[in-house]
Amino acid sequence: MVKKKQVIQSGAWQMLNVSVKVFSQFAYYGVMARLLSKSELGIFALLNSFMNFGNMLGDGGMGDALLQRKEIEKRHVNAAFYSSLLLAVIIYGAVYVLAPWAADFYKEPQLTSSLRIFSVIFLFAAMYSASFAQLQRKFAFKKIFVADGIMLLLSNILGIVLAYNGYGFMSLVWSQIFYFGAEMILLLYYAPIPLKLGATKQHWKDLIGYGTGLTFIRLNTYIVNFGIVLEVGKLVTAAVLGVFDRSFRIMNIPQRFLYDMVQRVMMPAMVKKNDGEKGTFVVFSKTLSLINTGLIPLTLFLILFSKPIVLILLGKKWLEAVPLLQIFFLNLPLRTTASLGDTLMRVHGYIKLNLIRKIQNSVIIIALIYIGYVLKDFCVAHSTPTGKDNIPQLYGIAWGIFISTFISYLMMMAIIKRRIFPADWKKLVFKPYYNGVLLAICGVLPCLLAYYGLHYFIKDDIIAFCVLCAVAGLTGLYLFIKKPKVLGSDIAYIQADFLQMFKKKKQKGKHKTAAATARNGTTNNIEREA
Repeated sequence: MVKKKQVIQSGAWQMLNVSVKVFSQFAYYGVMARLLSKSELGIFALLNSFMNFGNMLGDGGMGDALLQRKEIEKRHVNAAFYSSLLLAVIIYGAVYVLAPWAADFYKEPQLTSSLRIFSVIFLFAAMYSASFAQLQRKFAFKKIFVADGIMLLLSNILGIVLAYNGYGFMSLVWSQIFYFGAEMILLLYYAPIPLKLGATKQHWKDLIGYGTGLTFIRLNTYIVNFGIVLEVGKLVTAAVLGVFDRSFRIMNIPQRFLYDMVQRVMMPAMVKKNDGEKGTFVVFSKTLSLINTGLIPLTLFLILFSKPIVLILLGKKWLEAVPLLQIFFLNLPLRTTASLGDTLMRVHGYIKLNLIRKIQNSVIIIALIYIGYVLKDFCVAHSTPTGKDNIPQLYGIAWGIFISTFISYLMMMAIIKRRIFPADWKKLVFKPYYNGVLLAICGVLPCLLAYYGLHYFIKDDIIAFCVLCAVAGLTGLYLFIKKPKVLGSDIAYIQADFLQMFKKKKQKGKHKTAAATARNGTTNNIEREA
């Protein structure tokens, strides 16, 4: 039986993991945008999209298939490991053979050798997926933090060093290879695969159905998150693609890692609560409300302060990306909510239904991106020139992505209404967003006024923004610790259990001191009796 305290404290470790990854990725993007050209970043965008396609197929959904089962045997773990590795080897061979074709299609000769080198991460990801699932089932998110968050931080440092020494876009490739390789070694160390026990055909059958369905769903998720880069890359130049990819990735970093946090913690929690609809509804609604309590204010903040964010993360030469980034930020709450809905449908076994929704959404987003591109002349004509790369042609594409995201959200809510929570679905329409909207109005809008006030004393945009962030962050931390109710009922709900994990060490210290005192007292009594 999963406990509230266990879920919250596991979520705290995953939140720490997400925080390290988000901040390190933002810093990484900022440095690399200054060390590499837009064209080099555009080439890596194509390369990264191919790699994510392989990773998406690499484990065949076996890791999540282990995760969703209420009971697993060690041979299930072996079956997942062998299947994932076999599939990854096949995909690696296919990419190796097809790499020259991809380079010719995009007219980028560098893709041939770099794709063949980069593809080794398929093998790494496949080998650790079963171990990752075992740690998730045990809520061992402290170990996941070390293997995932810390290794990403180290890989980012490696990438910066290589870029500084002139490795170009290959610095991004080698840093990713290090990340996946180091994560594989640590995860296999924390959760070894019991290879000697082998696996039977039945253990494989227990996993393959769910894993196959999930892989098809991932294919459509891939199109929404990475596949669109391949489409846009064929429509625009490498330099324009570099701007599109950096802007889209900046938006996608908080959404992606928030989804990872939710999926890794909430899925095992909902699986264990799945004995009754009420328990699952409580976990889902609380998570949805809590996520949006932070995400809606964050979205408004990012939109209002896109210019200083671009100056910090990318530099002055990227200012033309500000309007594009503001459009992308509108997607954040809807994309995260739809992703949480995906997890809910997986827990309830609606793999086929979710797959149909994903396919429909993939077709919609591909069509809307092309329509947006066709309207590029209108966007360029009604926009102020922002630079030699003619970035306004991307505005129609960005609005097409937002419309497809909104449609996906409506489709997800329709499924929840009809199939999962027909009696309680109305409670998910407005209530989960109330605290977030209130915080956005009462917390973020005053920040904008404060920012303009700071400009009377601090003329530099970056310094003024950093001062604002420091003051806002310290104020938020004080309210969370001392007056959590001011931040809303969702924050107050988790505050005590969240802080308790940091008090454990102190309590353990007190217990050790008390035990030592007791032992000393006993020793003294024995000596006096002697």
